[in-house]
Formats: sequence, structure tokens, C-alpha cells
Amino acid sequence: MLLLSGKDVENLLSMEEAINVMEEAFLKYANKDFVMPERTFTKVKDEDNLLIMPCFVDDCIGLKIATSYPSNTNTNSPVTQGLVVINDIETGESLSIINGTILTAIKTAAVSGVAMRYFMKSAEAVGLVGTGLQGLYQLIAAQSSTSVKRFYLYNRSPEKIDSFIQEFQSISNKEVEIIPVTDKSELVRNSEIIITATTSVSPVLPNDAEIYKNKLVVGVGSYKSNMREFPQALFEQAESYYIDSEQGKIECGDIIDPLEKSWIKDNQVILLSDLLSGKIKEPENRETILFKTVNMALFDASIGNYIYKKAKEVGIGQEFNI
Repeated sequence: MLLLSGKDVENLLSMEEAINVMEEAFLKYANKDFVMPERTFTKVKDEDNLLIMPCFVDDCIGLKIATSYPSNTNTNSPVTQGLVVINDIETGESLSIINGTILTAIKTAAVSGVAMRYFMKSAEAVGLVGTGLQGLYQLIAAQSSTSVKRFYLYNRSPEKIDSFIQEFQSISNKEVEIIPVTDKSELVRNSEIIITATTSVSPVLPNDAEIYKNKLVVGVGSYKSNMREFPQALFEQAESYYIDSEQGKIECGDIIDPLEKSWIKDNQVILLSDLLSGKIKEPENRETILFKTVNMALFDASIGNYIYKKAKEVGIGQEFNI
């Protein structure tokens, strides 16, 4: 088997590559070129969960084993951690174990990157709410998919922003202005794209419809039925609400609540994969666009298989027998 560390993943995979792999995965989702058993969530304690996510795609079996621990917010451990295991689909042979913590952060950001590149490639100002590990890679994805020149950052614990900026600057090779803010309304008003990367159970953006006009809002943090990052006014302002999978309609509060409460109509909720594949046409009115990703095993298997093959090709990683 080939063991790939977090550093191996970072050295092997550029964000631009990751975005391209995720766009291909969206097309496979549209064409149903995969088998994806339902993922399972098991409560460990309070809001902390274990996730098991299998998928068969191309020539591999991909399995992600992950923990989502919102309780780590005030520790040095990432909220999301895990492993991705790749097996050969023909023989069942175990091929690789990959650091899923870094791979998940890059992959999730790349999914957002697909949406940002498609809807607002020319954006120069991006706002981020939530400056954890996921937020870090969301900024890298924005740099790879847009024309961003300014980042606005908000965290409910402002003292964490300085170290976040230092870490971002250590992995980013592009010059960009970084502006910390203490007012989320200021962040929204000054940004063309707004990204939320939190595990909040209540909205983290202002409930003011007017300030979202002509903007793209990307939600990446919520994934359970009791989680919500988006406010009611945002749904009522949006013309289209793009999501990454049908599963999100039964799993995620940011999709369940607005549909159940009629803040948005069912025909406004659109699979991004259908748009990318040409199955549907983009609505003419693009004043306010929402994109929500709850992620899925297809994404993890696709990027895990890609990085395993690249590592074998260039000779990176540690081989071992079990």
C-alpha cells in the first residue's frame, strides 16, 4: 500500500488541479457514472460525529472515514479529520491510505472553486466567515478560480485571525489585500462572493435581503439537519439555489428549512451538476446566487484516486505491506 501524508497531499495537488477533478466529478454525478451507498453519521458525543462514506467510481473503491468535531473549535485540532482509503475495483486490493484531513480541506474548497469559477470568475472581493482549516483552503480556491484582490475575514473569536492570516500567507504565492472585520454586514457589502465555513446551528450572516443583491454566497460548513449558516432573507432574495447533491435535501438544515418553510421554491433548487453538464440552461436572471455543498463520497473517491495515481507516477509516498 502507498501511504500519503498531509504534506504529500499538499505537494502533489494544486488547487487548480483539484478544481478540475471536482468539475469532472460533477459531470460523473450528472451522468450517474458511479455507485454511492448512503453515508452514515454516528453520534460520538454532543455535536461530534463519525462519518463513513463509500463510493465506487472509475477503477476504484473509495472510502472516507472522517470525524466532525465542532467541539475542537477552541483547540488546536481541526474540526474535520479523517482518512481516505483507495482499493482496486477489480481485485479489491488495498492500494493507498491518504491523509483525509488535508485532502478533505482541499477537496471541499475545490468544490466551491467550481461554483466560483462558473458563476463569478471576475470577482475581485471575497468575504469569508469562519477562519478555520476549511476557511484557509477556501481562500486558496478563490485565488485559483477568480480574480480576487481583496479578502474580508470574520471570526467570532477575532484573536484567531492574525495566526490565520500568517498561515494563509505561508501557503499562498499570490499577493492579495487582507482586511479583518468585526461587522459581518460590512463584510457582505464589500464582497462580491461571500463564503461561510462554520458548523453553526444558527445563521452566521445578516438577515438583510438588500445587501446580497448581485452576489454569490457559498455555504460549506453545515451538513446536518440542525445546522444553518444562511438567514431567511438570503433565501428570499435569491433567484437560484444551486446544490451539489440530492442527498443534501434530506440531510442539511440549510436546504431542508428553506424548502419546508417556503422561503424558496423547489424549482429554484438546482443541481450544479445538471447546469455544468448542459442538462438544464442557466436562468437569465443572475442577481443573487446561492451555492451549498454538503459534499459526498464521490468527490472524495475521485480526488483520492487521482492523487494516488499521481503519487505512483512521480514516486511520492511511503510504500508498506500489511
